[in-house]
Amino acid sequence: MYNICIDAGNTAIKIALTENSVIQSVAAFSLWETDTVVQYLKSLPQADVCIISNVSSVGQAIVDIVMQKSEHFMELTADTPVPIRNLYKTPDTLGKDRLAAIVGALSLFPGKYILVFDVGTALTIDFIDSGGNYHGGNISPGLNMRFRALHEFTQKLPLQSQTDNYQSLGNDTASAIVSGVQFGMVFEMKYYIDQFVKKKPALVKILTGGDINFFENKFETYIFAEPNLVFIGLEKIIEFNYKLNS
Repeated sequence: MYNICIDAGNTAIKIALTENSVIQSVAAFSLWETDTVVQYLKSLPQADVCIISNVSSVGQAIVDIVMQKSEHFMELTADTPVPIRNLYKTPDTLGKDRLAAIVGALSLFPGKYILVFDVGTALTIDFIDSGGNYHGGNISPGLNMRFRALHEFTQKLPLQSQTDNYQSLGNDTASAIVSGVQFGMVFEMKYYIDQFVKKKPALVKILTGGDINFFENKFETYIFAEPNLVFIGLEKIIEFNYKLNS
């Protein structure tokens, strides 16, 4: 099977092409590049299935073209059958990218307790148990959002950005912001890991999201980095639905 998987996030649209459940390529576009995305989709061969995880409001032109480019079209919703048990009290409000990432995590590590960190526009942390039950998670600002908040909600703090050149304690305002934001987010994630590992020593930790390259080497404990976790989950959801309907 040849499938098109689309992850429409808060700031970017990413498109993965899969063949026989294997990701062949990934393309990324700004959320506002609707015309470019449409032209890219038009250039693709006809797909068996196209699935879209849409946490933003992608233009109707994109939805229209993917419906034309695939024999079967799926938009991931709270009602889509998935191979996990979703215990979230408000499944309609659960980000579809989070849902797909959870499915992807379970497919990589079946029968394991898993903590998923998605470091993108927001930092999301999600937990699934060894029986495939999704218990929920937490949401806090991502790196760029934290930098912007300090600048936009104060009068004098300058806007800073992510860098690998930072120290444990800042010695001026700019370096204090950089160190505070970056160490703060790393320490936040480490605390979650420490607390969950106390209860589940064999816990699997998975990292994904746009800032994965910055964070993957920031932890002493082993953490599995998978940039395509959402796409892996979307592909598994396609497989699951075809099995249900076969």
